[in-house]
This record gives sequence, structure tokens and C-alpha cells, in this order.
Amino acid sequence: MARGRPPVRHLAFRFQKVIHAPLPFVYRWCTDYRDDDDRMTRSIYHYRAKIVLRERTRIVRIITVPGSDRNRSTDLEIISLFPPDRWKLDKFSVTDDETGTYRLIRRGRDITGLEMRFRRTWKARDLPNQDRYRALFNRVWDRYVEIMEQEFRGRPKR
Repeated sequence: MARGRPPVRHLAFRFQKVIHAPLPFVYRWCTDYRDDDDRMTRSIYHYRAKIVLRERTRIVRIITVPGSDRNRSTDLEIISLFPPDRWKLDKFSVTDDETGTYRLIRRGRDITGLEMRFRRTWKARDLPNQDRYRALFNRVWDRYVEIMEQEFRGRPKR
């Protein structure tokens, strides 16, 4: 078997969500990145976030996913904000790099569509199961939408 760098593999995917809240509310909620954001998904996906820079149009954070050996990771995320309806994620880690674009679309009174597109480049030899990865991503965003809609309706906040 040849030694050297592992093959680079790309994965492109997109998701759409419908959120029963107005676009300005959704944009503020989705782009208010905080150190305690992991509380919302702890039962689904556990990580720790640390905001290291917050500017009007850019947020930089370090994400640590706990685990043993090869499951542990530390990622650098750069989030570029384009108010009032878009933002972009550039994530860098040892195992993969990812670019994500987020776009909000007014679908009606208090209804907002969220379109997310991602391109992930895997650097690790052992790639995660793509179906499981997509299912996890969907579960996480379903949880975000649930919390967002509750907060819009005035229920307890995260």
C-alpha cells in the first residue's frame, strides 16, 4: 500500500428548512453566535464553542468536539455576515474543511425559508458514513428550528 497523504474527498450537499418566524428574527437568531450554543444540541451533538473575535461582519470561533483519539477534533470557524439575509461559514480542521452558505428567503408573513449549501473536503482516511452525517445535520437543524420558533412565540429561551 502506498504511503503518503490520504486522498481528498469532496462532499457537496444542501438542506432547506421552513421556519415560522419573520426573516429579521431568523437572521438575528441564526447569527448571534455564543459560547453556550452547544446547550441546544447537547443530546444530539456535543461540542464546545469559544468566540475569539466578534466584529460587525465577522465572527471567529474555535469549536472543540470532545472524544477519544480520532473522534476528538478542534476546528476554526470564520463566519462572514451579509445582513439582512445571508452568511457564510469557512471551517478548517485536521480531518476536513468546509464551506457553507446560508440564505434566508421570505416565504410569507412570519414564514422564512432557509437554504443551506455545503462543500466539505475530507482529509482523513476514514470517512464518516454520509447518510449518518446528513441525518445528524438534519436533526441538529430541526432542533434549532424548534427552539427558534418557540422563542419567536415567546416561550422559554434556550
